Amino acid sequence: MKRSQRVLVVLFVSSLVWAKSSVVAITPLGARTGDFCQVDRALLFEDPTGVRILYDAGRTVAGSEDSRLGDVHVVLLTHVHTDHLGDVKLAQDPNDPNASCGGDLITSPTVPYSNVAEIAAGKNSAVLVSADVSTFMMNKIASLRGVPTPSCSAGNEVVVPRSEPCSSNIGFGAKRTVTMQSGTPGVQITVVHADHGNGLDPSFLIEPERTNLLSNGLLAPMGPALGYVLTFSNGLTVYLTGDTGQTSDMATITRDYYAPKLVVFNIGDIFTTGPEEAAFAVTALLGPNAVIPEHANEIATENGRVRDGTKTARFIGMLGRLPAYPPLSGRTMQFDSDGNCVGGCGAVRKRR
Repeated sequence: MKRSQRVLVVLFVSSLVWAKSSVVAITPLGARTGDFCQVDRALLFEDPTGVRILYDAGRTVAGSEDSRLGDVHVVLLTHVHTDHLGDVKLAQDPNDPNASCGGDLITSPTVPYSNVAEIAAGKNSAVLVSADVSTFMMNKIASLRGVPTPSCSAGNEVVVPRSEPCSSNIGFGAKRTVTMQSGTPGVQITVVHADHGNGLDPSFLIEPERTNLLSNGLLAPMGPALGYVLTFSNGLTVYLTGDTGQTSDMATITRDYYAPKLVVFNIGDIFTTGPEEAAFAVTALLGPNAVIPEHANEIATENGRVRDGTKTARFIGMLGRLPAYPPLSGRTMQFDSDGNCVGGCGAVRKRR
C-alpha cells in the first residue's frame, strides 16, 4: 500500500472514531430556567458537525432575539396548533427565579406571522416541514422580510449556514440531509406519521379567509401532522413523536426501520398521548435506550425535581429501568451514539 493510501485510511478510521465518540447536545428552551413547565415545547439540537436544529419553538422562545438560541440552521414544526407554531413569544426573563412556570407566562403577540416564522426569518433558517405547511411558512417569512422565500433545495442535501431563510417539505418515506459542507456528514431528517389534528387558527390568516373561517367555527386544514426521526453524524437516532396517539407505525416503521435509541415523547394527555399510553408505546412498541418526556401540559418540576403526583412522575414510574430525562429549560444534555446521556442529565428512574 502506498504511503498516501495509508494516510487516507488512517484519516478515515480516525474520522469514524471521532464521530462515534462525539455527542449530540440537546437544550430545552422553556419558560423558566432549570424547570420543565406547563407550555414548554422547544428543544434545540446541536450535531457534532455544528448543525443546529430548533424543534417546535412554540411560545417559550423570545423570537429570533432570544439570547439562548445562537445559530439556528434548521427549524422543524410538527403541526400548526398555536402552542407549537407560536401565536405569542416569550416576554419574561427565563432566568428570573420568579418567572411563571404555568399558563400565565408573560408573552407578546406574533400573529399573523407566528413565532416560528419570526425565528426562521431572523436566523436565516431552513424550515423543513410538511408540504402544506411549507408553502404557508414561505408566505409568512416573505411577509416579514418583504422578499420572496426560496425553496431550500431541489435535492436531498441542504447546506447551512444560509444567507437567507428557505422552506421545503419532506415527504413520508423521504429524507433530507443538512450539512455544513456539501458531501460531508450531517443530520438526516425524515418524517413519520403523527395521529393528531393540524388545523390552523384563523388569527394567522388574512381577510377574507380569517372572517369566513371564524364565522363558521372552522380551522384552516393544513394536511397531516408529523413526527420526525433525526439521525445525527455520531450515529444517534432520535424519534420526536410530536402530538400523537399510539400507532402501529411506532413498531413497524419507527422501531423496525429507524431504530431510535432516544425518544422524545409528548405525554400531555387529553389532546395527545397520556402518560400511561406513552409508557406502553415506549416500552412495548419503540424500545429505545432512553426517553425524554415532553409536552406534559403541567408544572412538572420544582427546582429541577419532578413533582409527585404529576403526569411526568407517573410516566417515569412506569418505565421500569429505562432512563428518563425531564427537559429542564436551559440545561444542556449530551447523548452518545447509543442514546446514553454522558453529560448534563440527572437520570430519573423507577427500579422494578
